[in-house]
Amino acid sequence: MGQVRWAGWTMAIATAFVISGGQVARADIASDKPAAIVLYPEIEVSPIDGVDTVIRLTNTNTSSPILVHCFYVDANSHCSGGNDGAICTNDPAVCGGGFCIPTWQETDFRIQLTAGQPIEWTASTGLADSDLPLQFGVCQRNPQKVCGSDSDCNPFPGGSCTQSNAGTRIPPVPEDQFVGELRCIAIDTNGAPTARNDLKGEALLETSTTSNLDVASYNALGIEATGASSGATNELVLGGGQPEYNGCPNYLILNHFFDEAFDPVPGSANQITTELVLVPCSNDYLRQIPGAAVAQYLVFNEFEQRFSTSKTARCFQEIQLCHIDTTQCSNSIFNVGVSGTLTGQTRINPIGVASPGPVASVASGLLGIAVETHSGSFVRRAAFNLHMQGARDAADTIIIP
Repeated sequence: MGQVRWAGWTMAIATAFVISGGQVARADIASDKPAAIVLYPEIEVSPIDGVDTVIRLTNTNTSSPILVHCFYVDANSHCSGGNDGAICTNDPAVCGGGFCIPTWQETDFRIQLTAGQPIEWTASTGLADSDLPLQFGVCQRNPQKVCGSDSDCNPFPGGSCTQSNAGTRIPPVPEDQFVGELRCIAIDTNGAPTARNDLKGEALLETSTTSNLDVASYNALGIEATGASSGATNELVLGGGQPEYNGCPNYLILNHFFDEAFDPVPGSANQITTELVLVPCSNDYLRQIPGAAVAQYLVFNEFEQRFSTSKTARCFQEIQLCHIDTTQCSNSIFNVGVSGTLTGQTRINPIGVASPGPVASVASGLLGIAVETHSGSFVRRAAFNLHMQGARDAADTIIIP
């Protein structure tokens, strides 16, 4: 895997440099530094397939605790008019004569992190009160005395109460079969977003069965606060003329093998496919309205020949590359036989009006990751962050309760 990744990145970086005319790309959202909002584009749970996600969140501030408001987004589709309520995300046939309806449901919770504290939980089980690393504080002058604030330690034995995770509630994802995202926002004690760029996160996509053990990890995307305030406290403005947070990118850039290519490592017969995960920058958690955009895909092979297609991304999109433009993978512009080269680069740009109704009137920005799968005697996956270029002129908005 290491040799394959090196070869692919070398080609793709060179291609990107040529396509961009040698200009340095600018990106305001990053995955390698602390921020006030952290976004995990891919959270997956499937007990029947041995799939779960380990989520890590860290307060990088070593002197002050931080309160975080998090939102799970359940992007499963459900049956209506036949086998009502059954999950049909991957198999609409389970609805019988009914319809498979896309849904978008949000579950929120809060986490209290002490100074410099990392915390970890699995999406399928969450973290109960009894499992919290620091369930309560203790008086510094009498560690046997439990406290919630300094007043509990006075007048005797005196002193201050230590920091704790009291008030934290991390539930499991709302369904056993789950696919969706997680977004966490730094807030103050009143629940208002605060401009503290102290959060850093990672996710591990784990598959554990009797015949296969695999882990793919990626860094959560960090959206930094600017310190400005431009409106209602529950409306977070990303980018635009008066940004409270850094703006979403103009382009997402994916360097990839074309689907159904064979692993070029000598002696390997593995076949390679890539799944793209996209989530909108804008979301209305208060009214339960997801963001959406028409994603335009510009695909370049190694000869810089260009192909293009487009597809609406609403709420959450997890899709194999060759299914973006057709249901027949062998006919797709993302197929190795059609593209004519082993690897290529895809530039993703959210364009135009997403839909005419109340769901979205203006295209949202997009963020995401990719998951590359090598299938052979064993299935091995590698998750990685997309490159980002530029910043959108239009602002994106996250509305929280």
